[in-house]
Amino acid sequence: MSRASGKQRVCYFYDSDIGNYYYGQGHPMKPHRIRMAHNLLLNYGLYKKMEIYRPSPATFDELRKFHSDEYMRFLRHITPDNMGEYTKQMQRFNVGEDCPVFEGLYQFCQASSGGSIGGAVKLNKGTSDIAINWAGGLHHAKNKLRPLLASRGARPAPSPPKRSPPSPLPLQDGIDDASYASIFKPVIGQIMQMYQPGAIVLQCGADSLCGDRLGCFNLTIRGHAECVRFVLQQKVPTLILGGGGYTIRNVSRCWTYESAVVLNEEISDDLPYNDYYEYYGPDYKLHYAPSGMENLNIPENLEKIKSKVFEHLRQLQPAPNDDPDVRVSQRGGDERQEHGAEFYSGRPGE
Repeated sequence: MSRASGKQRVCYFYDSDIGNYYYGQGHPMKPHRIRMAHNLLLNYGLYKKMEIYRPSPATFDELRKFHSDEYMRFLRHITPDNMGEYTKQMQRFNVGEDCPVFEGLYQFCQASSGGSIGGAVKLNKGTSDIAINWAGGLHHAKNKLRPLLASRGARPAPSPPKRSPPSPLPLQDGIDDASYASIFKPVIGQIMQMYQPGAIVLQCGADSLCGDRLGCFNLTIRGHAECVRFVLQQKVPTLILGGGGYTIRNVSRCWTYESAVVLNEEISDDLPYNDYYEYYGPDYKLHYAPSGMENLNIPENLEKIKSKVFEHLRQLQPAPNDDPDVRVSQRGGDERQEHGAEFYSGRPGE
């Protein structure tokens, strides 16, 4: 059903092998959280409301349009057994403790990137309004996206103005839903008005949730999802990705709820029985209360941050006046083939 009829067309990418990858003992990043979210999503019945696809792994040629050939060859060949031979490259590419070498590293990157590229293809073809890839959004990357977008049939963006980018304006510990929304909504609204993007990539890292083992914010799942809801209200084709999040039972809850928000579906706070039901005890609820940590973000400082962001935006070049719908032809620009087993039946347990 098209956007004109008021119903968003949603596609969802999931590789059933993604939860098998393991960063190593003690590492906080757990790909298993993606499998947990998928299982919750299935048992809530959300799969019935969207098209579910298995992503085709990103090819070497696709990945080298974003990363250097040397980096991609490094990822393709390094393993836990031979990493002693790649000491210099590991230092150069910042591979080690935070971003470790693990078994199947290259295949994991292919799966993660393949879902994001596949979602972008669906948006660019106009066959979906929203694409979800919770395995995507892992943001250790570089700023070389234009050739990849052009090869997928997207209209090249104008060159950025020759001005320094805005300085980081970090928020303080303990920020809650209301405080975060007071910054997020006006800033994103202003950015949308200024740049008038033809598409949005929304990275939904869940380490800003209360109770995250590494994060220091105090957002609830509803507060986190309210940001997703606000972006979707802009009615722009949107690619929704995962990212951080290290208390995996909360990450899976969050991404399940945000999938429901994307679909405009109400789901029960009582979790359905699922393969990982014991992870969610003792309450077995979708939502949980924020902690009692102090919010160090006082309203006056938030207003100052917002004013600084607006001032930076005023110094940047606004969107051009040319037609944003002029694109590279689909035949000439989009040659990516879908995975032979791409479509899932979507039944729980499969």
